[in-house]
Amino acid sequence: MIPVPLVRKLLIMKVKVSRNRLLQIATLVLLLAVVFAFLFMYFENVGFYTAFYWAVITMATIGYGDITPQTEAGRAVAMVAAVAGISTFTALVSILAEYFISSSLRRMMGMHRVNYSGHYVIIGRGSSIPSCVGELIAAISSGDVEMKPIVVVFPDEIERKKVELPEEVEVLIGDPTNPETLERAHVGNASYVILALEDDSKSVFTTLMVKRMSKAKVFVEALRRESLELLKGAGADRVILSRSLAGRLLASSVFEPEVVDVIDDLTTSTGGYDISVLERKNLWGVPYVEAMKRLREEGYFLLGYYWERPVLSPALDERIPKGSKLIVIRSGSSSGKN
Repeated sequence: MIPVPLVRKLLIMKVKVSRNRLLQIATLVLLLAVVFAFLFMYFENVGFYTAFYWAVITMATIGYGDITPQTEAGRAVAMVAAVAGISTFTALVSILAEYFISSSLRRMMGMHRVNYSGHYVIIGRGSSIPSCVGELIAAISSGDVEMKPIVVVFPDEIERKKVELPEEVEVLIGDPTNPETLERAHVGNASYVILALEDDSKSVFTTLMVKRMSKAKVFVEALRRESLELLKGAGADRVILSRSLAGRLLASSVFEPEVVDVIDDLTTSTGGYDISVLERKNLWGVPYVEAMKRLREEGYFLLGYYWERPVLSPALDERIPKGSKLIVIRSGSSSGKN
C-alpha cells in the first residue's frame, strides 16, 4: 500500500501544478525531453545522459550537430522533438516574460510581497512616517539598532506620493486592516511593527491582527487619550500620545522656547546631541559618580539609569543596580552600539 503522507504530498503537488501555468509548461517540457530521450536511447543505442542532452538541444532548436540520429526511427523522433520543442519552449519563454513583467508592475504599484525576516514594518500615513523612517535609518547607521530591512505600508497610492523615502526602503500599498496586506509585508516574521494610522479605531484593529499573526513588538501612535487603554488592551507594547506631546511642546514654545530646542535636538539622532540608553554590565554595582567618570571618557554624559522606571540624577554614592540600563546624552558624531 502507498503511505497516506505520500499520497497527500502527491495531491498537493498536483493542485499546485494545476494552478500554475509556468509550472505546467515547465513540467511538460521536462516530460517531453525525458520521453524523447528514452526513444532516442532505444533507437540509437546510446546512454540516457547522451540521449537526454540530445533531446534538450534538439527541442531548444540549437542543434550543435555533435550527436545526430543514424536510423530512420531516430530521425522521425528528431523531427517530432524539434516541432514539439518549438511550441513548448516558445510557450515557456512567453510565460516567463509575462511573469517578470507582471512582477515588475506589481512592485511599481506596491502590490508585491516581501520575504524578509526580523525586519521593521512601519504602517500609516502623514508626516510621522518620513520622520520615523529617517530616525530609524540614523539609528541603524550609528549601530543603535540591528541592521534589518525597513518596510513601509501606505493605505493608498495618493499617500505614497506625498512622501519621499530613501531607495533602500521597501514600499507596499494596501489597507492595513486587511490581513492580506499584513501578509504581503511578512508581518509574521517582523521584529518591530510601528503604527501611525491617524485613526485610533483602525490602530486598535490593526494591533489586534498583528499580535495574532506575529510575536513582533508593536508601537502605536495614538491621537486621543481615551484610546490608550484600548490599544494597550489590544496588545500594543508601547503607545505614544502624539498630539498631547505636541501640545505640551507648543505651549512650552511660548515661555521656554530654548527647552523645546533642546528636546528636539535630544530626540533626533541627526541633531547635535542625542539622548540614548546603554547597557553596560561592567558598570553594574559601580557608584554613580564613578560611572559618570568612566562614561565621560567615552564622550557620554550620564543622566541616570532605567530600572523598572527612569531614575534621574541619583545620589553620587548610589550604586548602579544590576540589570539596569544607563540613560546618557552623547554628541551626534559619537557612535556605538547600545
